[in-house]
Amino acid sequence: MIAAKYDESKIMTHTKTISAIPMTDLAIITGSANWGLAFPEDVAMPGVKVLARDLSFDTPYGQSDNWKLLEFDGGNTVDGQSRQVLCMYSHGNPRDHIDHSCHRRSFWVLMESGVKKVLACSTIGAVNKAIQPGDLVINADIIELTQTPYSLLPGRQRFDCSGKQIVCHHCAKILADTAREIWPSTCRVHGIEQGLVAAHAYGPRLTSPAEALAFRSMGADVINHSIAPEATLSREIGACFVPCAFVTAGFNDYMDRGRGSLLQEGVLPSLSMVASRLALQTAARLPIGDQCVCHALKSPQPEERYIRY
Repeated sequence: MIAAKYDESKIMTHTKTISAIPMTDLAIITGSANWGLAFPEDVAMPGVKVLARDLSFDTPYGQSDNWKLLEFDGGNTVDGQSRQVLCMYSHGNPRDHIDHSCHRRSFWVLMESGVKKVLACSTIGAVNKAIQPGDLVINADIIELTQTPYSLLPGRQRFDCSGKQIVCHHCAKILADTAREIWPSTCRVHGIEQGLVAAHAYGPRLTSPAEALAFRSMGADVINHSIAPEATLSREIGACFVPCAFVTAGFNDYMDRGRGSLLQEGVLPSLSMVASRLALQTAARLPIGDQCVCHALKSPQPEERYIRY
């Protein structure tokens, strides 16, 4: 019954409606970690329902589509209160073409919504030999040498956005504690305390062996196709950011030039449901309000820096 309800041809023909942006404190970003599922419908987590789907929002940078508005009842949440959560489809990507500027549109929506915590789901490749396919990795830092090009800051002189603590330690602990309850015992959970580093490389082409070696030589442990713009834009809108990402390719998978495919078969389908459940359970446990220093790492600059020129 579920497969029939969410048949791809039916999903693609849904009518998009331009909507008012709802006010929410929390956003979940879906991604490759959730591919093959209707999120959160297929997870069927008690107390989580979809209030609206196929939402589209107008932004100064164009239209942002395929949003859902979720509701968690008080029986699930850490404070016992019901809460609404914005759900962004596949990192904000359009369904029918590649457009990396989608991140700016999507995070403009989150900024207007008042979102203060962002949980982003994805899959990653490991260039650290100690990290294996199936492992969950909550990295502590990122490498993105070009700096994210699609900024939401109002010019260069008004704010400084620190690159320190780019991942929220408070949210990361809640995610790791939740993961250790439900993640398969045959795989590991690498928490933020391990200080692992995620390199960013825009897709959709997967990383070449030479690129994987280059990122490793710079200190990266894993490679992610979406983390830099999401972590950076979370900082720009004053929100906490935490990645929920698991490994689908290991170091040897990158280096095996005789094998055409990169990703290990079976990892994504075996873990996508667990990762989706983990995202929902973590979202329910994240407290409302500021419990960390993330919001203070975007600092306004003196007025004379931008009024005098």
